[in-house]
Amino acid sequence: MQEHTGMLRWIAAASTDGLWILDEHGRTVFANDRFAELIGRSPAELETISALELLDEEGRVQFRRHLADMAAGHPGEENLETLFLRPDGSPMWCLASWGPVHDGDGTRLGWLHRITPYAERKELLGELQHRSEQLATAQRIAHLGSWEWDVASDTVTWSDELYRIYNLEPQEFEATYEGFLQFVHPEDRPLVKGHVESTFGGVDEFAWDARIVRKGGEIRWVRGLGLVERGPDGMPVKMGGTAQDITDLKRADELAAEATRRLELLQQMAMAANQADSLEEAITMMAIGLPVHTSWAATSVFLVGKDDGVLRPRALPHDHVEWSVPPDPVLAERARISRRMEVGRPPTHQDTHSVVAIPILLRGDSVAVIQVLADEVPPDDNSRFLIGQIAGQLSLVAERERNAAQLAEARDEAMEASRLKSEFLATMSHEIRTPMNGVIGLNDLMMRTDLDAHQRRLAEGLQSAGLTLLGIINDILDLSKIESGKLELEEADFDVRAVFEQTAAVLSGPAHDKGLELVVACHPDVPLFLRGDPVRFGQVLTNLGSNAVKFTDSGEVVVQATVESQSHDAVVLRVEVTDTGVGIRPDARDRLFDAFTQADPSTTRRHGGTGLGLAISRQLVEALGGEIDLRSELGRGSTFTFTARFARATGAPQRPQVSPHVLNAKRVLVVDDNETNRFILTEQLAAWQLRPVAAADGREALMRLREAAEEGQPFDVALLDMVMPGMDGLELARRIGADRSLGRPAMLLLSSDQGVGAQLVHQAGIRAALSKPVRHSELFDTLLDLLASGPAAAPREVEHESAPAIDVRVLVVEDNQVNQLVAMGLLESIGCKVDIANDGAEAVEMLARPHSYAAVLMDCRMPRLDGFDATRAVRAHEPPGRHVPIIAMTASALEGERERCLAVGMDDFLTKPVDAAELERVIRQWTGVSDPPQAQARPVEAPRARSVVPESSILDPDRRRMLEELKKDGVSFFERTSASFMSRVGDQVVAIRDAIDSRDAHRLMSSAHQLKGSALNLGLPLVGATAARLEALGDGGRTDGATELLAELVVEIDRAVAALKTSIGSRG
Repeated sequence: MQEHTGMLRWIAAASTDGLWILDEHGRTVFANDRFAELIGRSPAELETISALELLDEEGRVQFRRHLADMAAGHPGEENLETLFLRPDGSPMWCLASWGPVHDGDGTRLGWLHRITPYAERKELLGELQHRSEQLATAQRIAHLGSWEWDVASDTVTWSDELYRIYNLEPQEFEATYEGFLQFVHPEDRPLVKGHVESTFGGVDEFAWDARIVRKGGEIRWVRGLGLVERGPDGMPVKMGGTAQDITDLKRADELAAEATRRLELLQQMAMAANQADSLEEAITMMAIGLPVHTSWAATSVFLVGKDDGVLRPRALPHDHVEWSVPPDPVLAERARISRRMEVGRPPTHQDTHSVVAIPILLRGDSVAVIQVLADEVPPDDNSRFLIGQIAGQLSLVAERERNAAQLAEARDEAMEASRLKSEFLATMSHEIRTPMNGVIGLNDLMMRTDLDAHQRRLAEGLQSAGLTLLGIINDILDLSKIESGKLELEEADFDVRAVFEQTAAVLSGPAHDKGLELVVACHPDVPLFLRGDPVRFGQVLTNLGSNAVKFTDSGEVVVQATVESQSHDAVVLRVEVTDTGVGIRPDARDRLFDAFTQADPSTTRRHGGTGLGLAISRQLVEALGGEIDLRSELGRGSTFTFTARFARATGAPQRPQVSPHVLNAKRVLVVDDNETNRFILTEQLAAWQLRPVAAADGREALMRLREAAEEGQPFDVALLDMVMPGMDGLELARRIGADRSLGRPAMLLLSSDQGVGAQLVHQAGIRAALSKPVRHSELFDTLLDLLASGPAAAPREVEHESAPAIDVRVLVVEDNQVNQLVAMGLLESIGCKVDIANDGAEAVEMLARPHSYAAVLMDCRMPRLDGFDATRAVRAHEPPGRHVPIIAMTASALEGERERCLAVGMDDFLTKPVDAAELERVIRQWTGVSDPPQAQARPVEAPRARSVVPESSILDPDRRRMLEELKKDGVSFFERTSASFMSRVGDQVVAIRDAIDSRDAHRLMSSAHQLKGSALNLGLPLVGATAARLEALGDGGRTDGATELLAELVVEIDRAVAALKTSIGSRG
């Protein structure tokens, strides 16, 4: 025994469990230190006390049964929960496993108990039990049960709550998948099976809402959620999830949906009330929407006659009504008379439905009655409220319809009055403007004659007042066109830079008079040609630019264009017009674009103007697809910004490519004290592959020239501004020419002052001069000429051999006064003496006289006797040996026209408008006067631009320049022909209108031909092109469509006259 005890003690000491050996009486035979530690006693103490003292009352009862089991030879037990009490009374939960212990002879030594601490596990199990009870409670509260399906064994396990949801006892449920499906509503089984079967295709979770049929037949809604557990082969082996009774939620959703449908119906009716043009339309919309949002249906409608007050039925769409309910006129009449809702019964479904007659009231009287089939008997309060709301909305429609009819009548009267006003303004402004243009033009000619001081002051006052009045008339005409809806935009390809250069030409005179620096430029990225309305675009540019010049007393005005955005078929331009003028107060900006409004009333007194320019500009910009905006600081200037959208040009000619060996990488010095000018010039030059360098004044320019020469890279060209502080352009040019160490750049003078003499320019060594603002084409061509001719030679006098004058007499046969003036000016400029014949008959008579003419310029189309018949008559009576050259002048460029002229005896052919150089060549050829010799050196003059003027230009700048250079008695032929055109164009338009009214195609052709010739000779391509279309119409024997063309012609004439007035005024 002692040996065994010793062995046990050794084993016990090594054990982490408590070991406790009892004899058959329950006394301690042995206890290791671990057991003593667990129950808080020493091993020796344990041997002296009874085991009963270690247990609580329940434990003692259990221990006595345990002693009986030991005495009966029980083989032992595992993991009995046992509660020991420590000496301090604290409990100690343990697991006890026991069994008998024998020696080697099989003698029982006692009973060994292995004691393992169980307190933490006991606590966890208690917590788990608590949580389980909480979960079960939560499931009951939430009506949420849980389930599990062992796929392999097809065993389904439900929680208690799930049994309650299905109203089943466990024994009533076949715990299989098919057993579960038996309780799913037959209509929803495919849905549930589809979700479950999807898991075998890879879906790991699913959810469904389906109906179940409980025991007893009650239908409930259940929401099922499931997750899938997969085996090694990826197939589902187990599924688990939850099932929640959502019947109450579904019912709440249905109630909410019903409330939403009714609210949507009211919203729809409110929208119908706002959108419907009539009560009938609103009722129809209500009839369509009613069954969509409710379980009702409109069955019929009665409208009350406005004159007799009798109810008359109207048809309604019945596709949404399950059965037809005939109109009940008696019920409707009751509702009309009582002016309140009346309820009746339909012929069928009397127990389940009601018919409700709803009167629609207007100012207390019934104007309509609607009958509605409702699925309630009778309709409840909510339904009655809804019906009342619908009736109220329809009453608003009836009220609005009556008001709209009254307003429409008043509006039509007002619009007719406005239309008549706008047409009157347009007609009167045109009728006034035509003689006004004549007055201004003739007054301008008078101002260029010898007047005494008093007469000149009166004439200048008349000119100023006339131009102001004409500007006001133009503004009123534009505004009246916009207001009357007659503003139409043109669609044509146009040269963008030509529009800006025309604007520069208009603004340069007033800007120069005020001493302002004017900069008008396009960024190199702006396309050369676009498609749109160049006239209206130019009008906005001119309006904003003129305003900027008007309100700026010193500094500069800058008009710049850049590309805002672009796509493959469209370009949006951004234009900024910046000035250093008076600025605009913040509180005045909001009303600035309103008609007849100016930022400050005092500006009207100081600067003049109607306040229409910006209002017109805003509407034109919007018509061009853009927006206009303003930034301004009072006293420091303003920037107007607008955008305009244009299509890309189709087939427009492109500017010739820059010749690499002429311009490429050539160095150009830009000298200008204006920073904006320097920036724009250097940007443009760089775009032409030149290498520009900028200098702000003469001293910096000399320094740049010296540095470049010392580095062995002298400048090829120097662009010199004329007016600069400290050292002007002429003085700078003299210094550059005097100092050979600076290189020999070709010098180009840029000047805003057109009074700089050519001799002074040449003496300074300057090879060319251009007026500011510089046209792109002029600058490009001049640079091309300067660089193509090589390095600049030393300054010397230009030796010209004067061209021999063509001292001959020429007869001009022309019925058009403008054409007469142009031809006379061109011929007199080359030394000819000129006589005029007003038609072919007069020409035949004059040519029959003794004195002879060296040549005849013969217009082809004239009244009485045209050029063809006149030529035949001259040739028929011409004496032998005498042949006067007859040169045709025709505006027709048709194939075969030249041959027709030669066939009747003419000798040569000129196309109108006649080119000065070509006319001189032809006259010299047929009169025998030799060609002028070439000059020994280039004269100092601005080179002519080589760019083609598009038909969309209002005024051809090259033609204008040519006519301006032709002068007689100090007055240019441009001014003479402009005055003649403006004084006569009104009569020409009247003649065309009379021809159209009398359907006289021949007169239409003749009158339009007259106007076309005048316009083309003066350089008005749009007027000429439109007149040519009228001429072609008459030539074809037709007048239909001429009225529309005449309207276009009048618009083009208005624009042309405004351009002529502005061009003449800027030089007056």
